[in-house]
Amino acid sequence: MRLGTGDRRLRAETSGQDEVRRANVSTVLRLVHFGGAKTRSEIVAATGLNRSTVGALTAELVRLGLIRERHGEVVGKGRPSNVVEPVSHAVYVLAFDITAAEVAAARVGLGGYLLQVRRRLHQGPLHDVAGVVAHLAMLVREMRAKAAPGSICLGVVVSVPASVRQPDGFVRRSPSLGWYETPLVELLAAALNHELPVAAGNDGDLGAIAEYLRGAARGSRDVLYVRGQDGIGGGVIVDGELLKGAGGYAGELGHIVVRPQGHHCVCGARGCWEAEIGDAAIIRAFGRNPHESDIEDVLADVATGSRRALSGVRKTGEVVGLGLATLMNIFNPDTVVLGGSFGSLFPTMEPTLHAAVARALGPIREQATLVRSELGSDAQLIGAAEVAFADVLDHPVRTIEALLPSLRPGDASQADAVGSTGEAIRASS
Repeated sequence: MRLGTGDRRLRAETSGQDEVRRANVSTVLRLVHFGGAKTRSEIVAATGLNRSTVGALTAELVRLGLIRERHGEVVGKGRPSNVVEPVSHAVYVLAFDITAAEVAAARVGLGGYLLQVRRRLHQGPLHDVAGVVAHLAMLVREMRAKAAPGSICLGVVVSVPASVRQPDGFVRRSPSLGWYETPLVELLAAALNHELPVAAGNDGDLGAIAEYLRGAARGSRDVLYVRGQDGIGGGVIVDGELLKGAGGYAGELGHIVVRPQGHHCVCGARGCWEAEIGDAAIIRAFGRNPHESDIEDVLADVATGSRRALSGVRKTGEVVGLGLATLMNIFNPDTVVLGGSFGSLFPTMEPTLHAAVARALGPIREQATLVRSELGSDAQLIGAAEVAFADVLDHPVRTIEALLPSLRPGDASQADAVGSTGEAIRASS
């Protein structure tokens, strides 16, 4: 599995009959994965392919168990166009988001559907990597047991607030978790007896992927995503591609210096952005003790209209905007998405935030739209899932046939079993 946004082009520039067909099958699957149910007529219009070709492509995806077709509604005269939709329960990913407070887990079906979500407080010390890995492995087993019989798990992807090396998912440093030089992917794969592909990514990168593909930045090509939490997670999309850097570490936005004589940061510097507006700094700005309160207490103070809380919001907005202005000058995004605690505070801190962002260069500031995350706390889970969906979206036939060796052209028995999974679940619920 690879960390990236995936190819959103409708038609690939390819040569060779087999490669053209692969690209076209991929195109149709992407349309329904990202856009939901489509009529055949809508697919024809979106791809420029003729109706008979679309019919053959959808038949192939039905054979693989990835989509199903149903009769469309009759509107006016003529025969209704069939509706094509993903079989969300047949193919899924297990996604995890580790933070300093909890482990969030989700079974995410084709089409981006959250089929099952669980959030648990850490049951042991954060620095106990073996304990966290055992906890993740237990959740994997529990969630697979609840999946529909015959369904396919494409893999496990973990979001971590850390510098994560790519492509092997090696955690170099995570101050909030106390993890350093940790082979997370290797440990989790071993705990799962190497039965499933495992990958890991930085929480900011995965949030950026999610908001770009499914959230507030849909339709944008250049995106800056910033997640407020214990530190600051960030990810950057440049012309539709995730900015990864030489080792996969690009996007450590929390360590730009905004106040040279400011608070000490866990990285050893002073005045880093995350040291000034991470959750602990926000709690202090609101007149609370970070050891006695959490960000939810701050949000409750804001909701009650506390003067001290509103003053803290203004201060927070100024420093958030100061950092954003610098990043906007560097990356020139068309959309800036604020998630985590920044997303929660966005409606209240918006005036001072915009005033501080005004320090960005005029043409750059004018192009960028500041928005609140649409996906909220689910962003990392959804982004993680898209990492594991990438292979099946790129090459549906090869990926599914590799997972189900008995599935070959002309052999519909296995496809029928997989394709009927969603129907079986609905019948039993």
